[in-house]
Amino acid sequence: MAWLESTALAEWVRTSLVGYPLVLTVHSVGMAIMVGLVTVINLRLVGRFERIPYASLDGVLKIAWYGLAINFISGAAIFTSQAVAYITSPVYLLKMAMVLGGAIVAWKMQPILRRDAAGWDGGTAVPSSMQTLAKASLAMWLLAVITGRFTAYL
Repeated sequence: MAWLESTALAEWVRTSLVGYPLVLTVHSVGMAIMVGLVTVINLRLVGRFERIPYASLDGVLKIAWYGLAINFISGAAIFTSQAVAYITSPVYLLKMAMVLGGAIVAWKMQPILRRDAAGWDGGTAVPSSMQTLAKASLAMWLLAVITGRFTAYL
């Protein structure tokens, strides 16, 4: 991993006046998109925000994936700047596990939303399995955000 820290990208992120602030800002925007939208989706699935139609959630999740893509690219750039420290940090590894878990849950939820959400708008109850996924997703994304912040300090 030390070789990664010696790349031009890593040097730019680590030493330039704009590198780290720019990449961190982009990462924050991506996180706001993904985590913000997924939070609204999950809260809707557990009964909040009754005015949001279930049928719209698949489209909202499609937008959220752009946030994850932004975070993947910006996060990779941040990672290069301190790869050795990050790969040996339990807090960072927990963060990455939560991001991966949250993304997998969202990926599993999307076809169900596409197939069944219109019926939920028609009065069919959201299945308890979907509510469980939503609660797990909320927990994972919350932990991802918290551990992501801790990564800078621990």
